[in-house]
Amino acid sequence: MGSEEDVPLGSAVQIVESRPIELSDLEDDILEGDGRVKGTVAMSRALVNAQQGLSLNEKRLMMTALRSIDSRKSPYQHGKSDGYVSVRVRADEFAAVAELSPRSGEKQSAAAYKGLKDACASLYERKLTYMDGKKLVKLRWVWKATYHDGEGWAEICFSPDLTPHIFMLKSRFVSYQLKFAQGLQSIYSWRLLELLMREKDRGVLFITVDDLRQTLEIPEKYRFADIKRRVIDTAVVELNEKADLVIRWEPVKRGRAVHSLRFEFSDNPQGRLDV
Repeated sequence: MGSEEDVPLGSAVQIVESRPIELSDLEDDILEGDGRVKGTVAMSRALVNAQQGLSLNEKRLMMTALRSIDSRKSPYQHGKSDGYVSVRVRADEFAAVAELSPRSGEKQSAAAYKGLKDACASLYERKLTYMDGKKLVKLRWVWKATYHDGEGWAEICFSPDLTPHIFMLKSRFVSYQLKFAQGLQSIYSWRLLELLMREKDRGVLFITVDDLRQTLEIPEKYRFADIKRRVIDTAVVELNEKADLVIRWEPVKRGRAVHSLRFEFSDNPQGRLDV
């Protein structure tokens, strides 16, 4: 970095060195003894309601990074720095969330390395969109994402604009254990899970079809029959199987057309039967 002597006289530009606030891994092993993923994800309700614009692997990467954050604290309580927040995500963490097992002869699943690398490569381009009153807000998830080839880990640097949505959360936020999303194979399942967790105190989610379409980013060409078959039924079956939840839903009609959806859900007392 240059010193003040390197800056031309009369210049309005100064180069300031900024060091990251590096968040260490929660623990060496991401898995509990029963094979379930450790950690909790928390974010503002605005983020849950937003069009997140993430693929399944990008979602896995972002939420695995969020598990390292203490959402109750200021980012500056994580380290003495005036810089940005940087989080490491290892390939074994990514593999655990995605439930990717190594094949014979592999130390770690090759699909985990590829999934982590590909998600890291595309993450910078991903934007989320939400309404703040009458304002349409668009912002990036990250301002830098780096995959360390040959070392099997990614460095995620959160967008500064994301800070109020993931740090110092005191009210109007949503949290859930990352194990609920472990092994999910559909981004629709994950997004529906977050909407349900938004209402976990009541155990009931009531949402219009239009709002579900917008939040889950369902293609406009899908009619309700397509939404039911490709999105809702698939997501409910997967969440009932993998997320320790018992979910029931029904369409609510206005006239002859389906206008809204009612989801009732509760904890599954038996837990995951495949553990």
